Amino acid sequence: APSSPSSPVANEPKYEKRWLDTLSVPLSMARISRYKAGTDKLRSNAFEVLALDGVSTGILQFYTAQESADWLRAISTNISDLTLQNMKMANKCCSPSDQVIHMGWVNEKLEGTDSSQLYKFKFLALKGSSFYIFSTPPVSTLDWVRAEKIYNLCEVLFKIHKLWLADDYWLQANLYLGIHQDFDLEDQRLYCFSVMVGHGKSHCFSVELGSELAVWEKSFQRAIFLEVQRTG
Repeated sequence: APSSPSSPVANEPKYEKRWLDTLSVPLSMARISRYKAGTDKLRSNAFEVLALDGVSTGILQFYTAQESADWLRAISTNISDLTLQNMKMANKCCSPSDQVIHMGWVNEKLEGTDSSQLYKFKFLALKGSSFYIFSTPPVSTLDWVRAEKIYNLCEVLFKIHKLWLADDYWLQANLYLGIHQDFDLEDQRLYCFSVMVGHGKSHCFSVELGSELAVWEKSFQRAIFLEVQRTG
């Protein structure tokens, strides 16, 4: 029989299951790191997410490589989608010849340093006729003139550092899980590329996922092609 209003059961507090945020990290312009800060040492089944304002999730440790890969892929996809939204908003204020082709976080290898800090976060962008290197992402129109370096796309050359196999099975197994291969790498990190900028100078970068490396390669090819087409 139903409990009467005065019964003990009816007077018991009702509990509602819901999520409680202990920490909220905005993913717009956020970055991911699977490596110990500034080093070549890859964390085992773990990574860190850092927001644009520097807020960190701390080290997120997972039980298995698959679990880590699933979360890494999901968070990376969200960051990429938000970056694409930011690009579309920026392009509304730009002329057709000055559109943002691609942008995102990378790690730049520091040359000639004796410190333990071998890499530093940089934000790269391909926009119009130029290749930009920032220390922090451009969030306003004025920020684009504050880049650390700006190079003309007709004067740069993109190069992937490692052997890149076009085998779907290899890609599926290695893009996200970070399985090491016995390749002769110029760098200890898995997914590296360099941009040669003339006069024998070059910048060496690494990304967290093989899929990111593929996107950067295609984006550089497209941006350089469009610039050559415009100037030709």
